[in-house]
Amino acid sequence: EVRDTMRRMLDASASRKHLALLGSTGSIGTQTLDIAREYPESFEVKAIAAGSNIELLAKQIAEFRPEVVGLAAADKEQDLRDAVRALGADVPEIVTGPDGQIAVATANGADTVVTGVVGCAGLLPTIEAIKLGRTIALANKETLIAGGP
Repeated sequence: EVRDTMRRMLDASASRKHLALLGSTGSIGTQTLDIAREYPESFEVKAIAAGSNIELLAKQIAEFRPEVVGLAAADKEQDLRDAVRALGADVPEIVTGPDGQIAVATANGADTVVTGVVGCAGLLPTIEAIKLGRTIALANKETLIAGGP
């Protein structure tokens, strides 16, 4: 039933969405990638950001081949590079620390930003994406509340 509804919705929308995903290794992020995997004709993953789950993030990079990756845990950048290479994939541009999420939210070619990070961490990257006219898909209320009235 849900899959049929999703197919009908995607069929009605002729344009392909180019996603930037904040929080790719969390619950919201993995579910978003599940949808992108199931509907590759409707979604392309342009950029992803995660905290410190290097093993899962490397697998996501190998599968979806994003152009930009944000990694909050700057001290794990080399570990991520090594893990991606070990999977036989090309290493994309990696931006670490708080700048990583902003780089993902403002990545070239992304038209939709899915904000699936906890707390206030998604506020600044979401604001930067709004400035660029991106469609925002908020998956939590924290970013909205942190932005205030």
